Amino acid sequence: MSDQNICTRCKAALRPDETFCKNCGSLFSDAVVCFNHNSVFAAGVCVICLRAFCKKCGGDSKGPFLCNVHWEYEVQEGMARVFGSMDNVQTQYVTSCLEQAGFHPFLYSRGFNPGAGIVSSWYRVTIRNYGKYPNVELKVLVPFSEVIEAERILKQLNIQEIQSP
Repeated sequence: MSDQNICTRCKAALRPDETFCKNCGSLFSDAVVCFNHNSVFAAGVCVICLRAFCKKCGGDSKGPFLCNVHWEYEVQEGMARVFGSMDNVQTQYVTSCLEQAGFHPFLYSRGFNPGAGIVSSWYRVTIRNYGKYPNVELKVLVPFSEVIEAERILKQLNIQEIQSP
């Protein structure tokens, strides 16, 4: 690989001129300062907002480096959750809207039955949560680099998640 390097943390391919890994947020320089604290060196770069932060302002204990603002995002293999629902039609609509806007959405679920439509209320009571969201939820994920803009588009289209009772 003459024109690419490899990130030592996540093994992602990198261009020689990159100063951080967009896949995991690892910094390749000790001279980068925190976005919030200009006298403190950064520990990593948030993979969503692409800003460098110190250990007080971000971390990577659950995978890629995320700032405190984006810490709650559910992340899977280079993508972050921007929408979720147990309604297959609703998630298909959101996916279609994002595709039409030029994004690269991916539908993901741990245990969703797309033929079921809306999950019945008796079953909803027995659902166990995986993190912040139910594990049978159908999730719309987009690449880290698209999260902020995709959320702006969803807000502009007035697409909101319906909270479970």
